[in-house]
Amino acid sequence: MFKTISSFLIFSLLSCAIASEQLVVVLSPELNATAAVMQRYIKETKWEKVGEKFSVTLGRNGLGYVVEKNPLKNEGDGRSPAGIFPILSTFGYDEHPNSLMPYYHADEKLICIDDVNDTRYNTFAQLNPLYPPKSFEMMHRNDEVYRNGAVIGYNLMGEKGRGSCIFIHLNHPDYRPTSGCTAMEESSLKVLLKWLDPKKSPQILQIPKNECLNYQKEFKGIECE
Repeated sequence: MFKTISSFLIFSLLSCAIASEQLVVVLSPELNATAAVMQRYIKETKWEKVGEKFSVTLGRNGLGYVVEKNPLKNEGDGRSPAGIFPILSTFGYDEHPNSLMPYYHADEKLICIDDVNDTRYNTFAQLNPLYPPKSFEMMHRNDEVYRNGAVIGYNLMGEKGRGSCIFIHLNHPDYRPTSGCTAMEESSLKVLLKWLDPKKSPQILQIPKNECLNYQKEFKGIECE
């Protein structure tokens, strides 16, 4: 059953990637690395580079796989997801959108639910103080790492315990690794957010460097160095 669902998801994600005209590639030096580089691409006859590379920070334990390979990405494992995912929307503290993408205003009531037993697992909601979820993340944080960000479409089916609330967001002030997101400098993040176009179905591909050659077959033009 699990392998059947996994194969279906892989097929669906690759189908979306083929339709995409914007690709963000995060290339990690190795599976457990906490730092990586990000390169933007646009689809022409092949994938063409856009702009310069950005430095990014990954989860404290590196990358974890979606299916079939270990280590699998799970809730609380400190790994950023490895694979190809849609970029669904953006968010920020300002009431006005920071991109052309669908936008969430991260005010004091917006939360992301990470309780694996909640039916709203891995979704945004408005906090009801009288009936709060057992576990959730405030999207308006004192450290302001969510001042600007984007939502990575990981675990869209909300599979229990496989991970939740995966974002591209700002680096922590001390540049420490994340809990499973991809973080970057604000100047670079703003460039990325302004570039994202929902009409081009943007995707993010996060992989260790030693797997890049395999993905070059599907994404002709991406660089592995």
